Amino acid sequence: MDRQLFKKPFTLDSGITYSCPTCGKLSLQLDKDKFHSSETSSTRKMLQEDYWEDDWRTSVYTAILVCRNTACEEHVISSGTGFISEEPVFTSDDRYTYTSSEYVCLFEAKFFQPALHFFDIPSNCPEDIKNPLLEAFSITLLSPSSAANKVRVAIEHLLTNFRIPKTTSNKQKKRVRLTLDTRITKAKDKNIVLGKLEDILYAIKWLGNAGSHSSSEITLDDVFDAYELMHHVLIELYQPKNRLNKLAKAIRKRKGPLRK
Repeated sequence: MDRQLFKKPFTLDSGITYSCPTCGKLSLQLDKDKFHSSETSSTRKMLQEDYWEDDWRTSVYTAILVCRNTACEEHVISSGTGFISEEPVFTSDDRYTYTSSEYVCLFEAKFFQPALHFFDIPSNCPEDIKNPLLEAFSITLLSPSSAANKVRVAIEHLLTNFRIPKTTSNKQKKRVRLTLDTRITKAKDKNIVLGKLEDILYAIKWLGNAGSHSSSEITLDDVFDAYELMHHVLIELYQPKNRLNKLAKAIRKRKGPLRK
């Protein structure tokens, strides 16, 4: 996952390439013929004033990105915002030219449909864990706080899949909901792998908690941290079995060691 790809604005000539949400290949590129931008209402009003400056312009855009993998050719809709930036002009030997600059149109993506996948979810990951992660992917750039909270929801579902109780009986013999802290603590006594992942599960919980509170400012980096942690959890819990089963079948079929 290239964080900088989503943290930096792009130009129409940036040539950026994303991973296709359908085939997973690094082959999703902007179709410049299907890119459209319009200046915002505030910009159009400001242009009528004598004091306006070029770098005050703002805009919105819609675009189509196309997967260049001929076996896929998925089309993805993107939308976002634009602004003008005064950029330095460099000489042919890349030295900064202090007396020269130009205005450049920069764009920031806020939405993709189908949503881009910020990490690969193992194919045998249960749907109730996968779905909140896909929801998180769809709102990552629009609302990092909401995305972080969705990852926390995925952790709740993950613990349920491993039969970690969601409720307990209180002194009045009424069922009460267990906190996520308590469920993570119980998990280490029920599953060795979950026990080894305890610190990571707590870290995701705290990031998700921060995303739930309006007073906490969750950044894109915070969400990408949550994604990296969650990816590791899913690999440890779901991918090793898959990989080992394939390896065992290959060795059995060959009736001996594999030649690499």
